[in-house]
Amino acid sequence: MRFLLPLIFLLILNDTFGQTSSVGVSFSLPSVALLDIEPNANSINLSLTAPTEAGSMVSNTASNNTKWINFSSAVTPGQTRRVSAQISGLMPNGLNLVLNTSTYSGSGAGTLGNRVSPITLTAASQTIINGIGGAFTGNGASNGYNLTFTLSISNYSQLRSQSSTVSIIYTLIDN
Repeated sequence: MRFLLPLIFLLILNDTFGQTSSVGVSFSLPSVALLDIEPNANSINLSLTAPTEAGSMVSNTASNNTKWINFSSAVTPGQTRRVSAQISGLMPNGLNLVLNTSTYSGSGAGTLGNRVSPITLTAASQTIINGIGGAFTGNGASNGYNLTFTLSISNYSQLRSQSSTVSIIYTLIDN
């Protein structure tokens, strides 16, 4: 016991008079802005249905919701981003292509933004998702924002029997 007491006292003194040291750690996170269409970038086909009875109008049931927007975003403090969409090519006269963007769904996290929907796509860039901060949607179909494309008739007098192909360009851009 006589040897134990000085040993305990020595251990207490060692804790009391201990030293601290520090090492600086620096890191950097680059700006990230990645955008993807899932499950693939294959074309979708929309068509109107011809009537089967004289005097009936062309049926407008053309709709497709198989595409999803996925993104990853890292922004500077106070910065947000948006996703815009526009058509490249000419829509047939009398028809409109309407894009409806769903609310966010999936396994991502962060400031995922808010949809602006529906919009009639034109050659001018239009915001479809706004207020994106540091975020990721998750990858693949069923993650991100589901896109529904609908072909609508804007003017029956301009309808002509024809086929047309347009491209839709999506851009992830700083606000």
